[in-house]
Amino acid sequence: MGHEAPGCQSPTMSIVINKDGLQLGPYSLEQARALVLEGTIDADDWAWPDGATEWVQLRNVPGFTAAKAPPAKPAAPAQPLTAVSAAEEEELWHGHPSQILNLHVYLFWGIILAATLALALIFADNHYWALGIFGIVAIVALAQSAWAYFHLHMIEYIITTQRVRVISGLFSKEVQEIELFRVKDTSARQAFFQRLFGLGTITVLSGDEKQPRLVLDGVPNAIEMRERLRQEVMSLRQRFGVRELDVM
Repeated sequence: MGHEAPGCQSPTMSIVINKDGLQLGPYSLEQARALVLEGTIDADDWAWPDGATEWVQLRNVPGFTAAKAPPAKPAAPAQPLTAVSAAEEEELWHGHPSQILNLHVYLFWGIILAATLALALIFADNHYWALGIFGIVAIVALAQSAWAYFHLHMIEYIITTQRVRVISGLFSKEVQEIELFRVKDTSARQAFFQRLFGLGTITVLSGDEKQPRLVLDGVPNAIEMRERLRQEVMSLRQRFGVRELDVM
C-alpha cells in the first residue's frame, strides 16, 4: 500500500510524474487525471506533489481520483527531480532594476525646481518669499525622487543555475521564485529608450500555476542574459530527462 503524500494539497498544486524513469510535468491534478484516463501515464506511476518529502503513487495524492488502476509499479526512484545539491548552484547574476527607469522622474522634478526658482526670483518682490517657495517645492521633489529611487532599489533580482528569484518590499518582503526545470519559455525585449542605455526586460514563463510568470525589468545586457538563462534551462531539463506534454 502506497504512502500518503504529506500535508493538505490544494487543487492547484503542481505534480511531477516519474514514468519508467522518465520525469514528466509539472502538471495540475486535472491534467494528471486526463493523462491517466487517456493512457499516457498510470495512476500507479510515481508522483512528487508540491510540499512532498518523498515519491508517492499518483493514486495516493490527496484530491486525485481516476477510474483506471494499472498493475503496481516497482520501487520509487532514489532521487526526486528537485533534489539538486545546493553546492551545485551557481549565481549567474544578482542586481536591481536600473535607476535609468526613474530618469523621467528625476528630469521632471529637476525642471520643476529650475522653473520655480527662476519664476520666484523674477516675480517675487521679497527674495525671502521666493526662497521659501523654492524650498517647499524642493522638499516635495526630494521626497518624490527618494520614493522612486527606493521603490526600484528594494527590488532584487537573483538568477542562478537552478532558479530565478525576485525579492521585493521595503517594510515587508515578498519572494517570487521559479525553478529552472519548470521554465517553459523565456523572452527579452528592449524598447528604444532601454537600448540607449543597454538595458532590457526579461520575461520568464513557467508551468507552475502558482507562479506562471516573472518579469525582470531594467536588466543590463538583457539579450545576452536571456540567452544564458535559456541554455541553463535546457541543460537542467536534459540532465533530468524532463519534457512537457501538452494537455488539451
